[in-house]
Amino acid sequence: MGGALRRAATNFNVENRAHRLIDQQKVRPSPKHPSTAKKIAEYQRENPEILEREQVKDERLLGMLKDVKVMSQEVEGKRLMDADMATEARRKARPLPQNRQQKLGSPSVFLEPDTIPEGRLSVGQALEMLAKHRQNKEEYSAERLSKEYKVDLKDTENILEYFQSFKVLPLLDEKDVPRIPSR
Repeated sequence: MGGALRRAATNFNVENRAHRLIDQQKVRPSPKHPSTAKKIAEYQRENPEILEREQVKDERLLGMLKDVKVMSQEVEGKRLMDADMATEARRKARPLPQNRQQKLGSPSVFLEPDTIPEGRLSVGQALEMLAKHRQNKEEYSAERLSKEYKVDLKDTENILEYFQSFKVLPLLDEKDVPRIPSR
């Protein structure tokens, strides 16, 4: 009940009060902190010429402002984008997945994406590439693997040299923790 009364009191005569505020000539500045107000007053006493220069209108700047013209033209009956075009653009920008079901019992340990762009490999493909190369290095050379998986030759050579399959190391004691040798 009290909220309705308060709302009615604040909304009473709103339009007239707003017009009165708009019609006022000078905008009242926000209050300053007392220490800031002291420093401003002191600066104005020491430098009155700056205050006088600020009060006078600069005719050169006003002349420049009068030369500026802004023209806007609206083409009749044509909008940038109507509602149908906006929904169509949103739909094309990021389509929702068609299959929303989870893949249960995936044969691979890693979830494979549906599409892999050229020049990229999934973890499963990288492991498969390593296995082929380790089985027969002459038959599955870096050149052949790069063509087969559509990956850059330099990237394929780096994968074969630096990438390793994942290993599970059981830790029996803290002394069994593998250490990276310092160079």
